[in-house]
Amino acid sequence: MNNFLIILEAIPEGRILGFDMEFLMELGIQLINTLILTLFLAKFLYKPVRKFMLDRVHRISEQILAASSAEHMALSLKAEYENKLRDIELERNSVIDSANRRAQEKSEQLLSEARQNAEMILARANRDIEMEQERVKDDMKQELIDLSTLLAGRFAAVSLDRQAQDRLIAEAISDMGDIKWLK
Repeated sequence: MNNFLIILEAIPEGRILGFDMEFLMELGIQLINTLILTLFLAKFLYKPVRKFMLDRVHRISEQILAASSAEHMALSLKAEYENKLRDIELERNSVIDSANRRAQEKSEQLLSEARQNAEMILARANRDIEMEQERVKDDMKQELIDLSTLLAGRFAAVSLDRQAQDRLIAEAISDMGDIKWLK
């Protein structure tokens, strides 16, 4: 602070800056130093700094181009993968649909075969039942004939009264055993 006061006291009255010879010499020396420093810096540093900055601009522009190229490639790969996924989805759906159709056709075929087999088995069972009924009827007729012959033989051998006839019929029926009569 003392230095500032000394400088202010050195300035003549009525002037803010003293443009005396010493001030002008210092100002001239400073201008020459600035000019020499500027020329020196321009001579030795301007080209290397400019080259460095241009190289940096080129590197950055190349990186931007590489990034945009990589982005474009990534977008095209993404689109390609999405197309492939869509194709795979369509193919999967067609495979599932064809498998469902084949399964449906196979199911219908198996059901048709099962119905035909069931109808054949039912028809065969009905024929077997009818044949068995006919056989049983024939057996029953034969049994009735045998029973009638037996009864006629007993009646012919003995002339019986009503009580004896009832007893002989009961014995004949008990000899035949449990027979179910068909309709």
